[in-house]
Amino acid sequence: MGKSYVIEGQYKNNKIDYGNTRIWIKCEPYSQTMNKLSISSYTVIDESNKDQYSFWKGALGVALFGGFGAIAGVGGKKSNEYLVAVEWKDGEKSLLSLDEDAYKVFVKSMF
Repeated sequence: MGKSYVIEGQYKNNKIDYGNTRIWIKCEPYSQTMNKLSISSYTVIDESNKDQYSFWKGALGVALFGGFGAIAGVGGKKSNEYLVAVEWKDGEKSLLSLDEDAYKVFVKSMF
């Protein structure tokens, strides 16, 4: 199990955990389940939507590594990390960083 967490928005800096069939955000005093009942929409930010991909990868690079990170974030190597923008049913938004296994469970939970 890799590192999955909320990068920005609601539940920022909380770890994401998952099992075989469900995924949740670990926050106190409870956990927030992520599925089609709690999430109204989501967008995977990748090369297919290059404007959002460059913006989020660059922003993440700056947050982690300063000015140099903006360059590394946009031109970084391909990894098994997925950036997912989520809109919750209550209208709040979150940006998630999911490892490959967490991403697979997330997608399954949305159907």
